[in-house]
Amino acid sequence: MNVATQAYAVRWRDANRWDIKAARATQFRLAHPHFRPLAHFAEEATVTVNPAAKPDHEWPVYGVNNSTGVFLSHRQRGADFNSAYKRIEKDWFFHNPTRANVGSLGRVPDVPDDAITSPEYQVWRLTGQLIPAFVEILIRTRYFLELIDCHRVGAVKERLFVSNLLEIPVPDLAEPQQRAIVTAFEKSKATAAALRIKADELDAAVEADFLKALGLTPPAARTLPKVLAVQWSDAERWSVLFHQIAAIAVDLDSGKYIPEPLGELLTLVQYGSSQKADRSGRGMPIIRMNNIVDGVFDLSDLKFVQLSKAETESLLLERNDILINRTNSKELVGKCAVFEAEGAFVFASYLIRLRADGDRADPAFLAYVINGSIGRGQIDQVSRQIGGQANINTEEIRALRIPCPGPEVQRSLMKPVLAARKRTAALREQAAQAERAAFDHAEMLILGDKPQVVADSGAGGGDLL
Repeated sequence: MNVATQAYAVRWRDANRWDIKAARATQFRLAHPHFRPLAHFAEEATVTVNPAAKPDHEWPVYGVNNSTGVFLSHRQRGADFNSAYKRIEKDWFFHNPTRANVGSLGRVPDVPDDAITSPEYQVWRLTGQLIPAFVEILIRTRYFLELIDCHRVGAVKERLFVSNLLEIPVPDLAEPQQRAIVTAFEKSKATAAALRIKADELDAAVEADFLKALGLTPPAARTLPKVLAVQWSDAERWSVLFHQIAAIAVDLDSGKYIPEPLGELLTLVQYGSSQKADRSGRGMPIIRMNNIVDGVFDLSDLKFVQLSKAETESLLLERNDILINRTNSKELVGKCAVFEAEGAFVFASYLIRLRADGDRADPAFLAYVINGSIGRGQIDQVSRQIGGQANINTEEIRALRIPCPGPEVQRSLMKPVLAARKRTAALREQAAQAERAAFDHAEMLILGDKPQVVADSGAGGGDLL
């Protein structure tokens, strides 16, 4: 657990703000002498767009998170907007002002001319000297993220505004130096990407076998039909997307086992705590939506919450409880995992606890079905986009249709899945290690803690700076 220094001594000439965070920012001692504020190389880019002015146009809306960076969140008709949005262009940057300190910031990829993002996000662009590929690495280093935390402001909910971001010192490196760092970084990232592809291929093969055992055909590639016709009697919702996804989803009625509503297989459905959590270490460790990664719990980053005795007893997790995420980006809402950790934990309000009826269902089977193509197709159909986040409620979760063999059959189907999951987990951990090493190496080069290779001169190595 990272524990912040409890006291600071700062010279008067080094104090640029009257707060502890500004004092923390002065504690960094950098080996490289050429650091300047980011304002020397970047500026705010606020170009507003009124999507409602084109009511029939489908606008591509981009979001940002701490795992994928900038991504296409959804498309939305102009008539459905009620405020101005911000224009974005390739190689611009934007960040979530309340989550930038955990890496929710990124570089805009190749986007269409009408690409926009939420007015809540902070958008900025480079003005020269620093190249976008280098800055994309820089802003994800521990050095930069720690300084972001120092430059956030706000009494209730701390935010990182562009004006504060531009105060952060960054290295003034020559372009060949920047490109050398990018080249070395991309080589390590390619290794990590290859490992993840291998893990994804193994996951896909295992799920195909799982669906085959249920008598189901894996869904076709997710290309939504451009034109479709739906009988009035079959129209369950006033949503084009709902019926587009239904057209390519797994046909559950064609399998060996009759699908049942998930709610019929559960004994408990419960929302988590909305109490504010922190990293003080006081109170109960609380599991949040970010702790669910690839269908399992990652408890390396925990916060704590202080609850009454009654609340604690009500929210204590039990082994084999399932936690499902009710609010997240479109592709992550509905992700879930089975709780198997030792110790006492509670869970946050963005999660919902599901407890399986042991006489009807195996928890690992339910979680795998929900996370897989069967559950994903249904969740994508019913989740609603509100303010850049997708949401699913308890009634929609209860209504998910689950193929339902007996518990013994479910457990036998899960044996090869669980064995394969160990292999994919090992591959993903290798990928994560390669990625962490890439950032650590890049950070050493950026901060001047390691000689920088400008160009590979063959067997004899590169030229050091």
